[in-house]
Amino acid sequence: KKQSEDTIIKVAVGCWFTASGKSIPQIAKYEEADGSLHTLHPIQVLKSEQKYYAGILSRKYVCRAVVDQIESGFILLYHPESGIWDMVIAEK
Repeated sequence: KKQSEDTIIKVAVGCWFTASGKSIPQIAKYEEADGSLHTLHPIQVLKSEQKYYAGILSRKYVCRAVVDQIESGFILLYHPESGIWDMVIAEK
């Protein structure tokens, strides 16, 4: 049986920061290899946690959104040192 691979996509994210400093992703946009643009909005954050990958701080958001009328789950990773967002989609 072949192991599943996760797809990692660079995304642009609009994030709301509350007065208490909590961050909540609201919208994500990404471009596919063929140039087509996709928007995920609204994003529902199911949980978030601070993680360290190879000693580098990241913020992990477990999310879901409706994509083409189908509810899809995904992970957003925010890397505060670089200001970069990644979206991780688990392949089935």
